[in-house]
Amino acid sequence: MNYTIAAAAATAIGFAGSSAYVSPWAWRQRYMSLARTRVIENRTLALTYDDGPNREITPQLLDLLKSRGAHATFFMLGRHAQQCPEIVDRISREGHDIGCHSDQHLNAWKVMPWSAIADIEAGYKHLSPWIRPNGMFRPPYGKLTLPTYLNIRRRGAPVWWWTIDSGDTFEVIPRPNAVVEKLRQEGGGIVLMHDGSVEIRAHEKSDFMLAVSSALLDLAETESLKVVGLSELCK
Repeated sequence: MNYTIAAAAATAIGFAGSSAYVSPWAWRQRYMSLARTRVIENRTLALTYDDGPNREITPQLLDLLKSRGAHATFFMLGRHAQQCPEIVDRISREGHDIGCHSDQHLNAWKVMPWSAIADIEAGYKHLSPWIRPNGMFRPPYGKLTLPTYLNIRRRGAPVWWWTIDSGDTFEVIPRPNAVVEKLRQEGGGIVLMHDGSVEIRAHEKSDFMLAVSSALLDLAETESLKVVGLSELCK
């Protein structure tokens, strides 16, 4: 009898633990399925950049976007924003969207729930000069658990993932044309890129990101895709 009770308790605990990951994942799938449908139906390209800002990379990217008259969305780490506020000011001044990407980029699936929540709270705190408490959010590594999901829902913050990963953080970086061709085939998308500091092969990866950004903007022009910040998709 005791064994049966213990087994049932273990099963319940295991189910509860699994639900902390499965529930937000199912919500993500539904949410982004709707977003994918919307960007494709409206032939929309949303350029998004994580982990910045970076003193060397981000200004180059801003110069490119300005020269092309394009707006993008920057999901920033609070600690990086605090290190170079003048770049965040420029991003805001030039009409780009700013979202929170936490403070230290902790993977919610690999740390204690309270640590992940504290990381999110710190990110919003350090980004408070530029975004509201319910400003848009992108989870580090795209990972949410039930506690972090509930924390973001309490804020009323829209959560954004992506429909196309550029691969600029992969060990083997793809060809820029591969990313462009995927967008062409899908007819629209939310593209994930990174303008944050990358210690390993930093210049190679940042050069790739800039090349992909430029090539995607070329495609948007030839294919008549509308280039927008994610705030436009919330309307």
